[in-house]
Amino acid sequence: MSDFTELNRQYFRAEFRQGQELIFNEVQGRRSWVSDIWSDTELGKGHKVRMLEYACGPGAISAALAPFVDQIVGMDVSEEMIKQFNINAQETGFEDKMVGYHGDLLAESVPVDLSGPEFYDFDLVVVSMALHHFDKPDLALKRLGERLKKGGMFLIIDMVPEDKHSPHGLHNAFPEASATIRIHGFTLEHMQKLFKDAGMGQKFDYQVIQEPVVFNKEGKEIKKTIFIARAQRN
Repeated sequence: MSDFTELNRQYFRAEFRQGQELIFNEVQGRRSWVSDIWSDTELGKGHKVRMLEYACGPGAISAALAPFVDQIVGMDVSEEMIKQFNINAQETGFEDKMVGYHGDLLAESVPVDLSGPEFYDFDLVVVSMALHHFDKPDLALKRLGERLKKGGMFLIIDMVPEDKHSPHGLHNAFPEASATIRIHGFTLEHMQKLFKDAGMGQKFDYQVIQEPVVFNKEGKEIKKTIFIARAQRN
């Protein structure tokens, strides 16, 4: 595990949940845009719909989509986040289909116990508000894209780039959090290239969410504009 991954794990042990309700609602509201294969759709009938949420945190996206899939694997480098993910699965009544695992699929050497068939052939892979923390976003999309079945969808939610001198910049409000960020947002063109280079060049779309995400920590507030992007594995 890289020093950068370790820094992320340490910092985000503290709850950082503001904005999760917005993201939850946006994902549910755009479900038919994300994919047409769900447990309640014609294309999903007779099909075990499986989803991976990587860097899952407490599992906001998993909870939003759990009613419409048959199995969800959550994974995070933070053991505390995985504990919270599994607690949330129980509290929302989805423990029969939502299971969290502590692990790092972006490590130089992926553990054997995360390399079995149960960790591949997903219909949907989701990374929410985490890609900007990854040491190598291009490697992340390639590694995680390999976990999709052909024709599966990949969903990214992350920050729209802004002027680094903006008063709403993370580096001004939360310098400790800023130290965990590799890229301060992704443009449409950047996301399209990342997806294409990772073998997911089909059905690409990138939409900016108009309502900002509001983070509150240490008595400070910051607003960030985020986007939601999708692409399909070739």
